[in-house]
Formats: sequence, structure tokens, C-alpha cells
Amino acid sequence: MKKFLFSMACVSLLFGSDYDVGLDAYKNKEYKQAYEYFLKSANAGNSQAAHNLSIMYHNGDGVTQNTAESIKWLEKACDAKNPYAMTQLASNYMNGTGVQKDYKKAYVLFIEAALLDNSQAAYNLGYMYTVGLGVGINNKEAVSWYEKAASLGNEDALINLGFMYISAQGVPKDMKKAAMYIKKAKDNGNDKAASLWEQFELEKEL
Repeated sequence: MKKFLFSMACVSLLFGSDYDVGLDAYKNKEYKQAYEYFLKSANAGNSQAAHNLSIMYHNGDGVTQNTAESIKWLEKACDAKNPYAMTQLASNYMNGTGVQKDYKKAYVLFIEAALLDNSQAAYNLGYMYTVGLGVGINNKEAVSWYEKAASLGNEDALINLGFMYISAQGVPKDMKKAAMYIKKAKDNGNDKAASLWEQFELEKEL
């Protein structure tokens, strides 16, 4: 699966033009130039540039596709506590992509990233508690992490929270709260949320 770079404006304030030039080059599909500038920026300590190099090696953008190099740069970004990189490496451990599958390592990295307000990490923690990946099934913990992810705008978390209130998993059944969460995702154009809205006739709950 092709990965995409994050455009982080705040990075340029800290590390100057190398990252910006690399990002512009990447957007224009000038991958070799992008690689050169991301490499300079990463070696100067820019964790997002390191993450971007990981993505380029994963995709084969301007470089030979190389999983080991991708993981190396991802780990470098993680060492700098980059929440996007930590979330990605945790996902790799959860799925066994480029590394040996290890739910405990995934969990630790997701925790770190979620505490830095990465919504996908918080959602994934909720999912791990929902299905029991590396942790015991705990719907109350799942709800707690879904709530954090939802507060950060994660639509999947909004949907899962809504369904948990419908089915009384980890929380008392509450159709009004279910409607509130699912409506937020529906109003963002989420098709799954729209389907649940119709299926459970949630319009009447508001």
C-alpha cells in the first residue's frame, strides 16, 4: 500500500528551507531532489524529514524500494518522538510489516503517540482493547481511547463510539449519545455513519 507524506508547516519554522524545498519537490514528483533535501534535513535533526525518507523507501519514490531502509528511517523518527512515525511503526508491529509481529511493542508505541495527540494511535488502542490484540478485551478502556481519538476528529472512533452506545459495550446503552457521535461522522460525509444513521433511525433520537 502506497503511503503519503504529511505536510507539516511547523517543521519549516524549526529547520528552515531544506525541508520546505524537499516537500515542494516531492509534491511536484521530483523525487530525487526531494530525497536529497529530506536527507539533509533529517541529518540536521528533522524527525518529519526522517519519516518522509521512510515513506519514500517504502514506496520506491526516487529510490529503490527497500523495506530495511524504510524501517531504519522510521525508527530514527521514532527516536525523536515523532507521533506520526511512532504510529506507523506501531502499525508495522501490529501487522508484521517489515518487522516481526509484536503486539506489545505496537501497544507501547501507540500509547506514546496517543499521548502526543495522534488520533490514529488513540483509535488503534481502542481497537486493540475491543478485539484483544496484545491486551485483554476491555470495552471500558476501548471507549476511553475511542473518546480521545474522537475528540481529535477521528471518524472511525466516532462511529465505533456510536455503535458501542447502541450495543451497550463498555457503556450503558444510550441512543442519544450514539446519535450524537454518528451524526458528527455522517456530517463529514462518512458513508458508514450515514448507513448506521438510517439503519438505527437515529434522526428521532436528537
